[in-house]
Amino acid sequence: MKKKFLSIMLCTAMVATLLSGCGKKTSTTDNATSSTGDIKGKITFVSQNDQTGAIKNAVDSFKKAYPNVTVDYQKSPGASDDVKKSLMTSLAAGDSQPDVFQCDIAWVPQFAAAGWLLDVTSELDKVKGDYLAGPLKTCYYNGKAYAFPDYTDVGLLYYRSDIIKTAPKTWDELVSMAKANIGKNGIEDGFVFQAFQGEPVSCNMLEFIKQNGGKDLENGKFVIDSQNTIDSLKFVRSLIDNKISPEGVLANKPDDSRAIFEAGKALFMRNWTYAYANAQSDTSKVKGKVGVAALPIGPNGTESSGTLGGWNFAINANSENKAAATAFVKFMSSFDTQKQLTMTRSTFPTIAKVYDDKDVLTKLPYLSSAKDAADKAKPRPQVKNYSAISTIFQTYFHKALTKDMPFEDAVKQMQVELNKELDNQNK
Repeated sequence: MKKKFLSIMLCTAMVATLLSGCGKKTSTTDNATSSTGDIKGKITFVSQNDQTGAIKNAVDSFKKAYPNVTVDYQKSPGASDDVKKSLMTSLAAGDSQPDVFQCDIAWVPQFAAAGWLLDVTSELDKVKGDYLAGPLKTCYYNGKAYAFPDYTDVGLLYYRSDIIKTAPKTWDELVSMAKANIGKNGIEDGFVFQAFQGEPVSCNMLEFIKQNGGKDLENGKFVIDSQNTIDSLKFVRSLIDNKISPEGVLANKPDDSRAIFEAGKALFMRNWTYAYANAQSDTSKVKGKVGVAALPIGPNGTESSGTLGGWNFAINANSENKAAATAFVKFMSSFDTQKQLTMTRSTFPTIAKVYDDKDVLTKLPYLSSAKDAADKAKPRPQVKNYSAISTIFQTYFHKALTKDMPFEDAVKQMQVELNKELDNQNK
């Protein structure tokens, strides 16, 4: 008897439970042949609540290629945290479903460490040269692969291309350009970003720190208590004090920054990849006037470093049809499928060659200028429980930026608590 797949989903502030059917258990290693027609069975696939239809189209393409595999495709409503709770409930219970699911890159270490994900090292290693280095790293934990790449996300610099012809390469250049343009052409803010006390401030500050040559996790220990980190915090605070950035950034999330930029009020914006398509909508006042570039570097930095985001495809270690599940994730992560998904949902692909495809570039020309940034993006600390680590980041980054704690004290205490939490996770 199959175990029930318990899916806890948020809908109008209520939690609903979805139950999948029961059936006869099948072998975990059967049907492993080279012929698509010989791979049989049924798998359940859970994805984010995709509104573009891209995932459904890809699933339909898989069904044509693997006619003897039935895919029960389920979309999870709600925010990322709600999807995670739903999956953790089922995986922790040892349920065999879902067989495959979209997995936030930050979940891979935690889920792998818990023994919930199937080891796919032998399969991914065969094709790992096809993928960008940054997104590929997120599929591995302790030297083994537990997922295939889906799409990547990265912090980027957006700018008014009708005002700025060449994007700034350094912090000093950004500040200089901002000062020269505030008060002209409707520009009220030089640079908007996100420092809300939550994941936004963690992602944004880790970018600033690494742009300035700083580090977070090195050789199994947090080394964030450094002069580079302190200087990065001081620079970010100076943006507010010198009216380059509005005080509101301390409470801003990505959509808040996007609204300001799309209203034509900001010269520069740090945001995720999704912001480009929104900026080209008919309601945007900057449609056709948006450039995209890698984030600028600080005085002690050597290269741009956007925080890496995105999603992977992972297989439940307790799946009862691992052969079909493996075929599915390989298909969904292949060049042809990534090309289709990229053109339909405007996400950033993880396969390098998709960025050079003429059909893709005709529809999404900005991808050519963002490829390098996506390749060099840095993941957040890949630890067993990143959420606990992020909570510490959020607390002390925000205390420093709001002047509730001196920069030096905040950074020192943050490192103590980070390493204490890391030690607890590694026990």
